[in-house]
Amino acid sequence: MERRAGTEPEDTSRFAGHRAGGLGPSPFAATAPAVIASVAFAIACLIWLVAGERLPGGRWIVVHIFTLGVLTTAIWGFSLHLAARFTGTAAHAPGLRTRGVLAVLLSASIISMLTGRAGGLHLPLVVGSVGIMAVVGVNLVQLRRLRRAATNERFTWVVTQYEHAHLAFLVAAGLGGAMGAGWIPGSIFIAVRTAHIHLNVLGWAGLTVLATLTVFGPALLRVRIDPDAEKRASTAVNLAGLGLAIAAAGFLITSIGEGAGPPRVMAAGGLALYAYGVVAVALPLLRAVHRSDRSPLRWGVGASLTWFLLAIAADLLLVVTDVGGWPLALGSVLLVGMLAQLVLTVLLYVAPMLRGRTFGARDRVLARVERLARTRSGALNLGVATVAGAQLLDRVGDDPGTLVPTAGWVLVIAAVLAHLAVVIWPAGDVEDGHVHSATARRYRTNH
Repeated sequence: MERRAGTEPEDTSRFAGHRAGGLGPSPFAATAPAVIASVAFAIACLIWLVAGERLPGGRWIVVHIFTLGVLTTAIWGFSLHLAARFTGTAAHAPGLRTRGVLAVLLSASIISMLTGRAGGLHLPLVVGSVGIMAVVGVNLVQLRRLRRAATNERFTWVVTQYEHAHLAFLVAAGLGGAMGAGWIPGSIFIAVRTAHIHLNVLGWAGLTVLATLTVFGPALLRVRIDPDAEKRASTAVNLAGLGLAIAAAGFLITSIGEGAGPPRVMAAGGLALYAYGVVAVALPLLRAVHRSDRSPLRWGVGASLTWFLLAIAADLLLVVTDVGGWPLALGSVLLVGMLAQLVLTVLLYVAPMLRGRTFGARDRVLARVERLARTRSGALNLGVATVAGAQLLDRVGDDPGTLVPTAGWVLVIAAVLAHLAVVIWPAGDVEDGHVHSATARRYRTNH
């Protein structure tokens, strides 16, 4: 029996065939070694947080596991990859095998250093420190080479900031090594430690974050940013780097000059410049977060930037009022609220492209990223606020007890585990032979 024209069922086999094959190499394949290592160190952070003093180094070693294992590894891997993408020099970047070897060397060096710190062993501490500095130094040379070979000049300023961040790390590592070796006199130890922390957190991590979010933030948020924001940000981040250098020098000079007069003003002025850079980058991005209604990552980006603004304002206030040391509450806000949350956000962004190598598998990972995104982020930030609040109360002499900070850390750990589960849970073998007619129509319309 002959069918009338227009009544035949739609044949979607050719569209199904389009989706049945693999997706090809992931655009973020080069970051896989860094992602794997960062996730492994993140799990180690959680284990040490829970186990406490039952493991070598106790809970205090968690700060070093995070800053070196998670943060340093992530910055090392993503800065080189993004630099190659931004400058159109992917052909000049090291291959996946070379990056894999460097990732192993970096991880081994970090483990060696952590072992030395936890066990009070000088040799593994020195070997690990030298290894970390060597790998970061190699990355610095490669970044400079990519910038000079750039085919696209628009984003070379970002690579320049990556180079400045790497230099800040090397200086901070040198100061840290000198402190660990006992070469710093007690009279200036706190000032050197303050400079070390600022160069690590605000330099190595902060400058990388400010430069990256300016150009990569819109992709995370799935929204356009203000047209002139990039130009303003390039100037602002340059000023932030200059301000950080001035502040670090001010801390060191202040320690020699017994904290009087111009050196303290120098440190405060430098941090004020840095704070201006943070505000100039963060405000356009926060406006973009407000406009974004499609990206599940907007919660993480918005919260991280908010914590960054609060933390830099608090840091500047502490320096201006000459409050010594680096409060635990400020460290928790910056390390967990800002940096850990941003690392998790970036991992969630690349997870579908790294884990889903077919259309169906990718869609499954995307669905996991979107599921309960606000709840995961809310739990993490409530935990950070609870922990930081308890630490602040303890700092001013009002004992918050153990229940409040414990509840805060439980929320943080649960939220991090939920984020990591999205990243590492198997995507599954999904066959894409069947495609709904709506998908076929979208494909036909777009092609």
